[in-house]
Amino acid sequence: MIESIAEGETIITAFAESASGPGWANSPVWVIVRGIDFRIRMECIQPDDQSSEMRTLYGVSQAAHLYMTGTARRLLGEK
Repeated sequence: MIESIAEGETIITAFAESASGPGWANSPVWVIVRGIDFRIRMECIQPDDQSSEMRTLYGVSQAAHLYMTGTARRLLGEK
């Protein structure tokens, strides 16, 4: 879980991306943070730690994320 960000750090974006496998499923919110040294890192907010707003917007965020990611992959020619 992301506790907090340090002074001078910036949250660039947050998005929903569920994952599942045989016998398990998870619905984390991923948060992209730019550090004060401009390095990028990814933090994870697990379902039990998500706000009610995150849970409400989860499906919309995941749909937008998947659509945007697919479009970027096609545009940039990812194989």
